Amino acid sequence: MRKLSFILVMLMCVSSVFAQKSKVTGAQNYLTSGKIDKAKQAIDEGIKNEKCVAYPKAYLVKGKVYQGIFESPLPAYKNLSKTPLEIAYEAYLKALELDAKGKMKKPVKAQMTNMIPDFTNEAVNRYNSSDYAGALDAFEKVLEIEAMDMFKGELPVDTAIIFNAAMAAQKSENFEKAIKYYKQSIEYNYGGAKSYANLSNVLKNAGNEEESVKYLHKGFELFPNDSWMLVELINYYMLGGEPEKAAEYLDKAIALDPSNGSFYRAKGTLYEKTEEFEKAEKMYVKALELDPKDFTSQYNLGVLKLNMVSVKHKAANEIMDAKKYNAAIKVVFAEYEKVIPYFTKVLEIKPDEKNSMMLLKELYFKLRNENEAYLEKYNEMKAKLDGME
Repeated sequence: MRKLSFILVMLMCVSSVFAQKSKVTGAQNYLTSGKIDKAKQAIDEGIKNEKCVAYPKAYLVKGKVYQGIFESPLPAYKNLSKTPLEIAYEAYLKALELDAKGKMKKPVKAQMTNMIPDFTNEAVNRYNSSDYAGALDAFEKVLEIEAMDMFKGELPVDTAIIFNAAMAAQKSENFEKAIKYYKQSIEYNYGGAKSYANLSNVLKNAGNEEESVKYLHKGFELFPNDSWMLVELINYYMLGGEPEKAAEYLDKAIALDPSNGSFYRAKGTLYEKTEEFEKAEKMYVKALELDPKDFTSQYNLGVLKLNMVSVKHKAANEIMDAKKYNAAIKVVFAEYEKVIPYFTKVLEIKPDEKNSMMLLKELYFKLRNENEAYLEKYNEMKAKLDGME
């Protein structure tokens, strides 16, 4: 009985072989005539019963069909599969795995050669659509193909793909792979200062502060005049609680690019941290001279001015003599009035900036008894803010 069952299975497999080969041939013919939908249907059916036969050509044709789906300009064909490239890639690998006689190497190599630009385009598209994990996967597929034995000695090291893989890994917060690929970029002298700066940033986010600083300074040694490197150094020391070190690099950045308002704005923030408020004001003013629509500098300048008046207000409140207090508070209110234009200017740059609106509301309330117009402005601002909730 067992022997009979075995014979029946073998007969079914033989039958399946003929059916499969027929479907594979049909799929190839449909593909040649440009009927990709019918080619897909045929190959999907023809490759179903893979337990009965290991047929390398079936997987080669499957790869071609699904690669054709990806490369087709027609939406009707492109929508036949969500992951055609990945399916094609796996099919080619399967064809090589089953290829005992070595007949698949040449045709698979031809298809894999075309998969390099295909996966590169896919990676770029995914990156641009913010699918960074998908972009990383596609970039890595390019690197996997280029590292195959069939291409050994034929292709140069694809440094651009390695660097792009690093950026995609960084964006997707895959720090382990980002570190790996940035270090490879540095090994191949690709990416310049960006490789060092980005690697330092990734190492810091991964919790490796010591190595992060090492690459930051190594990058600066190699690229002392690179603005990208300088910005990373400035950010590191400003955010790391060592503003005095940041000043040195900011001065160098300003000397290299005196028309870059962001450097003056950063130095204004630095002076605020060291409580050198007059110097901070000058830096914000300079930044706004270079870029009148610099929202951050305008807002920071307004807050700086407001804080300076608040200090005077606090001092006035400590005066016990009524006459001296009244004189001091009058000066304070006059100073508050001078602050208003700074925040109205912020709202010209960014009309719905809520913090500035709230600060203006408070200023109008403080000055309501000094000028009736401010009470009306207070009510208007309050109504506007209430409408935003």
